[in-house]
Amino acid sequence: MYHVLINNSRLSGKTMSAPGSFSGLRINIKLYHVLMMILFLFLTCAPVFPAPSSENESVFIAGELTISEINIFLITSGAVAVLILLITFFYFRISRLRSELRDGVKTSSDKITESAVTVTESQLKPGDIVKDGPKAEDLSGLLLKSIDQGICYFDTADNLKYANDAVYSLTGIEKSSDFRKEFIAGLHPEHNDYPSRRDESLAREGSFSSDISLRHRDGNYIILSTRSSLVKNSEGKEIGYMTVMQDITNLKKDMEEMARHNLESEAGNRLKAGFLANISHEIRTPLNSVVGFANLLLEDNLTRETKEEYVEHINYNSEKLLQIIGDIIDLSRLSSSQIEITYEEASLSALIRDVMEETKVIIKRTDKPVILTVNNKASSVNDLIFTDKIWLKRVLSHLMDNAVKFTLDGSIELMYSIENNDIVFTVKDTGIGINKENLASIFNEFSQEVGGHHRPFEGLGVGLTLAKEVVERMGGRIFVRSEKGIGSEFSFNIPYRPAGTKLKRALIPEDQLLSNLDWRKHRCLLVDDNKDVLIYLNRILVDTGITILTARSGVEALDHIRNDEQIDVVILDMQMPEMNGIEATKEIKKIRSDLPIIAQTAFVFENDTDIILEAGCDACLIKPIRREHLITVMSSFIKPG
Repeated sequence: MYHVLINNSRLSGKTMSAPGSFSGLRINIKLYHVLMMILFLFLTCAPVFPAPSSENESVFIAGELTISEINIFLITSGAVAVLILLITFFYFRISRLRSELRDGVKTSSDKITESAVTVTESQLKPGDIVKDGPKAEDLSGLLLKSIDQGICYFDTADNLKYANDAVYSLTGIEKSSDFRKEFIAGLHPEHNDYPSRRDESLAREGSFSSDISLRHRDGNYIILSTRSSLVKNSEGKEIGYMTVMQDITNLKKDMEEMARHNLESEAGNRLKAGFLANISHEIRTPLNSVVGFANLLLEDNLTRETKEEYVEHINYNSEKLLQIIGDIIDLSRLSSSQIEITYEEASLSALIRDVMEETKVIIKRTDKPVILTVNNKASSVNDLIFTDKIWLKRVLSHLMDNAVKFTLDGSIELMYSIENNDIVFTVKDTGIGINKENLASIFNEFSQEVGGHHRPFEGLGVGLTLAKEVVERMGGRIFVRSEKGIGSEFSFNIPYRPAGTKLKRALIPEDQLLSNLDWRKHRCLLVDDNKDVLIYLNRILVDTGITILTARSGVEALDHIRNDEQIDVVILDMQMPEMNGIEATKEIKKIRSDLPIIAQTAFVFENDTDIILEAGCDACLIKPIRREHLITVMSSFIKPG
């Protein structure tokens, strides 16, 4: 690069001066001082009128002013007038000098610029800017070889006349082979029409752009972004065409991945919004009934029948709340693989009977004209099986609840049979059915056929998701067949694992078990820091006749156990201040290692239960605790008589 330094003196040969320069300004300022001095002398030496020679010669003007006073007035007025004139003169003079100074600076700057351009043009010659580099022809070749985009040129007969190295590295075609033939042979079947489309577009528009898939020599397809343009000579005659190509395989993958993530994010946001709206409605509806009927119970003059009706409403809606919360927790546990299928001996017919009884209660509350039937096709085989009866019952309950919900009238049938060493369960209804296009997504989380505020049925949309997850974890599969307006049929299978003998187990009815309890000779210690829980547990055990002791902390519980050796069982809360349930359990076992401890906790995950049992507890009940569950567990530790 050439740098041209130009000096005013060198351009003109002498020092430049402009009109109104600073030297001229200094001369005018000196003139101003001279004039001011003359004015001062004039004022001090100005002649005055001669004073009268005597008092008798005094002359009065207008009867008031003397000649002396007139003299002073005239001198002062003259001085002021001269001063004003001088100020006005110098003001206009200075303004003109400033204007001339600006014009002079601009003129000098223009001359400097003009001189610089003249010198530059006279010194620089064509080609000097690259005089130390390669020739133009060599430079263009180096540039074409260095870029990572493939550039190739074909003549009008489609013969390859030029291709840079990037063309061969991108396409994987050998330089010694027939490039055009190999290129067409490597095109993906979807892009076999690329040459014809390119030729048509070049003839019509003079250019063509397209993304194509080409098989590389390593066997993988790559995606090339290509652009072809006609090439004409200086006379405007077409002499061929040029194609520029670039590998965008990774870019395409990144864009597809980004688009997929965006779709998943949008779907997740919609799902989250729908879930929050659903759960708000599903929780508030039963909670409103619980709070409302609980307040109505406080009214005076209520009959026994009315109170029982209110209590029934409270119990039913409380159960719905517990089911909603349980479904959400169970879904979270399944998603995080924190649930294990636990196999134990269970009666298949007893499990079906429990599910049917619960379904009858739901039908009765909804006042629907629905006929409920059971079709047992497994009566000839062993009724006792190894399975996770809790989860199996949950799956059947979800399917039956859905059948009742979506069947306004008609029938619901539950069938089960043994086929190919599998137990096959089928729930068939004559409800509203499901559109075929929605069958594929019916098992998705929080999915409902009609969502938002327009949905005619309640529910979170997690029941079928839970059912599918549990069935698959038990080694089975679930299927659905449905027709809109006709009904739906859900079926699933799990492995058949027979247990015990072929004789059916005689089950003791729950009412009979509770009615025969007599624990008047036994003592129970209830430990919980929540007063309401102690009142509730005391009330559900009072009918057994057992003597109840209470403690509000782990420390207080230890005092009871040290002072009372007749305590038969301890019901212990796990979360308390000062000393939690785990610590209290270890201390109790140090005092009496044989004393049964039944833990009560709100923690529902498997590892929480394992920690509790490993600490020394003999059983674990999950809150909320029901009377039949508590008494059943206590019965295994309290000996009769």
